[in-house]
Amino acid sequence: MENIASELKTMENLREDGDFEKLSKHVPASLDGIDPYEPDGIQMRVLVAEVYGREGKLEQMATVLEPYLQNLGQVPFALAARVLLMISVYRNRNGEPAEALRVGKLAETVATARGDELTAAEAIQAQGKALSSLNRWEEAVKRYEQAISLYAAQTRSYRLGVAYVALGGVLSRLGKVEDARTTLERGIRIMLKYKDEFSLAVARADVAIALNYMGEYEAALKYLQFAQDTFEQAGHETYKLMSLNKIAESLIFLKDYDRAGHFITKSLEAAIATRSTQIAFTYELKGRLSLARNELDKAEKTLISAVEMADQAGSPLQKAEARRTLGRVMLAQNRPADAVRILREGLESAIESRARMLELEIKALLSEAIYPDAPVEAVRYITEVEADLDERELPELRKICQAARKQIDSLDHEHYFIISDARMPTLSEARVAMLKWLWARALYKARGNAREAAEQLDVTPTYIRKLTKLIPRDLLRPGRKRSKRRRSTTI
Repeated sequence: MENIASELKTMENLREDGDFEKLSKHVPASLDGIDPYEPDGIQMRVLVAEVYGREGKLEQMATVLEPYLQNLGQVPFALAARVLLMISVYRNRNGEPAEALRVGKLAETVATARGDELTAAEAIQAQGKALSSLNRWEEAVKRYEQAISLYAAQTRSYRLGVAYVALGGVLSRLGKVEDARTTLERGIRIMLKYKDEFSLAVARADVAIALNYMGEYEAALKYLQFAQDTFEQAGHETYKLMSLNKIAESLIFLKDYDRAGHFITKSLEAAIATRSTQIAFTYELKGRLSLARNELDKAEKTLISAVEMADQAGSPLQKAEARRTLGRVMLAQNRPADAVRILREGLESAIESRARMLELEIKALLSEAIYPDAPVEAVRYITEVEADLDERELPELRKICQAARKQIDSLDHEHYFIISDARMPTLSEARVAMLKWLWARALYKARGNAREAAEQLDVTPTYIRKLTKLIPRDLLRPGRKRSKRRRSTTI
């Protein structure tokens, strides 16, 4: 018993430091001789289950947790919160986020009742993961921020880094890429002190996504290459495929099309070998590469395949991305009607997946597609995008916005007079503008004589004094342009 207690203490310390590579070496070859309802046995199974979960071995994780999945009656109350926490993690990894959220809340309640602040903080973070899987991003942000506050108070540096990484990923999904970058880089700085290479690689991949949106493609590529090496060594196929795709995306932005094609080929080979449901993402990138090379017919065929694969996978995010790029191809082919149909379908999927940046991009493209027939709707879309864009450094989205705004501004203003909400002046601004115009007109007719201008406006000197306070003096009485005298030069 003393040996088991000593082993458990060592394993718990390794877990708290994030050294899961060493922790995995302490996993016993078999759990047959360990009572699943004794405290030491329960603690050992929970630790082993966590190791299996991080390695993506869900079947082994389920086997280890099997005594507790349906019946917690024999688990001592002192260990119930920890068991519930690991069940929540398993349910979320197994594609049951709603159940994971329910169990995570129960774990928090039990931990709080026992005064176990450490497990309560982890249970709150587990709820954040479940809410992320349910696309309830705003609620997930609140849970992660709460967990971060608790970890900081508990001086649990490793857990704090993990929570920052999780929060950054959610902020990126919400379209807050600048905040996501700051949060993720903070998490990376913390994680560099520990030996959890896998979590560090996930953080690097997530920050690269934000950097690509912000136009920092070289930096994104470096982060992704580090991450991809780790995923290769870990043999984690899902993250390996994701990193290959994101590397190809960065290379397309950098116009390094040959290398991008090489990584897309590697990604397709990996997706086919593992029968990945994420293959639509790779086909979308292949179509995007053809579009960048101006091979429009080839791009269209590839993207139609991507749309079909996305529909089969049932992923709203894949549906939205594939239709977004197909809509761009149709706009390049001067087929606005087809583009509108595809983009509207993509917009529905983007809204469903709560992918804010993708939603804004599709709305900007839709604005460009529908402006001749539905100018008011086009302006409504582009206004929303411009309001969100503001002064942010998002070059790709800005390019699409500028193209759409150029088309809208080219409309015949004799037929269409459009003011977007973002450009709509306030009542006070409109009043000042009108007064400026009236005063300038009166001054022009009076040849710059303020007294005569006041008489023409039929106003009193008092009104002019009030007007002087309202409008800057240089606008009230513009000076006359003086002709420049040429100095004569003597030779």
